Amino acid sequence: MNDKLVTSLLAGLLLCTGCGSDSDSAKDEPPVINPPPVVDSIDATEALAINLSLAEFDGVSGTLNFSLADDDALAVTNAKDYSITYFGFPDENLSSSHAKAWKRWHVTHQYTCDSAAADCEGVLVETEKGSYRFDATDLDWDVNTAPGSVKKYKVAIEIKGTLASTEIALLPST
Repeated sequence: MNDKLVTSLLAGLLLCTGCGSDSDSAKDEPPVINPPPVVDSIDATEALAINLSLAEFDGVSGTLNFSLADDDALAVTNAKDYSITYFGFPDENLSSSHAKAWKRWHVTHQYTCDSAAADCEGVLVETEKGSYRFDATDLDWDVNTAPGSVKKYKVAIEIKGTLASTEIALLPST
């Protein structure tokens, strides 16, 4: 029993000798001030403006790569709601034997997403902060046209946030 008491006393003595610190050195050190983190992004639900930059558009497959930023160049993250419309046109240099061909026909395919209703067509993935990839599932240009007649592609993209959305523009394939 004495061994246990002696061991306890020695452990307590060692702890107390380690506790003695020079209080003057603590007073001489300046307080550590951590700067606030650098904000480089904003959530789509909080953005007051959403600007879209199209990086890549493959007309045949409908694959899109684009980035979103607000007016302060902050990356817009967590975008979920969209309306994307694809337009397919014939070759402008070919003439047609159809009577109404002068109207320059086109076909469209639309993909929308309302995340609140969990009703989404296509797949939108954020690849990194503010950069997105959209895959148009089941895009078939030959559904309402003669096979192979669509030769020119354009897309209109609207990304919707709570407070703002992108301006809609008809963008050509890259």
